[in-house]
Amino acid sequence: MPLDLLVPDLLSPDTASPRLRSLEKWLARADAARDPARGAHAWLAEAYGLPSLPAAALSRLGDTGSAEGTWMRADPVHLVVEGDTLRLRDASSLDIRLDEAHALAATLQDHFAADGLEFRAETPERWYVKLAAGEAPGTTSLEDALGRNVFGLLPQDGKWRSAMTEAQMILNGHEVNARREAEGKPAINSVWFWGAGALPSAISRPYAVVHANDPLARGLAKLSGAQLQGVPKGIADVDLARARDSVLAVVSGIDAATIDEQWFRPLGDAIERFDQVRIVLPSLRDTLVATLTAPARWRWFRSAKPLSAYA
Repeated sequence: MPLDLLVPDLLSPDTASPRLRSLEKWLARADAARDPARGAHAWLAEAYGLPSLPAAALSRLGDTGSAEGTWMRADPVHLVVEGDTLRLRDASSLDIRLDEAHALAATLQDHFAADGLEFRAETPERWYVKLAAGEAPGTTSLEDALGRNVFGLLPQDGKWRSAMTEAQMILNGHEVNARREAEGKPAINSVWFWGAGALPSAISRPYAVVHANDPLARGLAKLSGAQLQGVPKGIADVDLARARDSVLAVVSGIDAATIDEQWFRPLGDAIERFDQVRIVLPSLRDTLVATLTAPARWRWFRSAKPLSAYA
């Protein structure tokens, strides 16, 4: 039974590249290949046989257990003017409280209700808007927009560019942002529309067991009928006993040193438990897939390289 170990953030350009000695050792011993998938979501879409990924509907399914209709993410962001560019900071750096998210989303809902839209803040960092059936504007994912000038990445549909401008005006004048600025916090001064679509009617089931806290991965697991579990403390606790097929573990939201200690240092034992272990490290350029089987345990003569060499 193979195990796929997906770690979304280690090759991110916004993530420092510490020396992760255990991971570097196993990458040197693995059979490595580059998959053209750009980013974790694109790799997951490929793994589940989806030509396109309705990220909003899937992540809402993972967040709430329901995603009927057509949904789009409307995630809270902070836009910063830097010279002649406009860059965004996502919610991970904004320290948004749930009551703030609910208040801002409720105001957006009041404003856009006449347009037939339905805004929901399911978590502080993940907001959603329900669209009319069949409407799914072309957008750029938040993952792709980070660190880039967003002027060229706005929704393709003029209606949604206008809606984004209206949302900015509403948010900038909101009492929540006045209070945040008084506290020295960055304003939640825009939303980022992306990931529109409805759940697919059919989906493959590449994994029998999925360990994930990431909402999109959880949504894919639920839709495919896989057994869904949270992310355990380390690779030694990955549920092999219940697996009838492949196992996926999506390790995110954990600091790199802990991942190296709890997930990569014990990989030798995991290779004995599973027929094959694949380390999947996405970046915005492509995805590194490093395959480990029993012979890899004895390739001690291969020299390790810094993780940054694989970015």
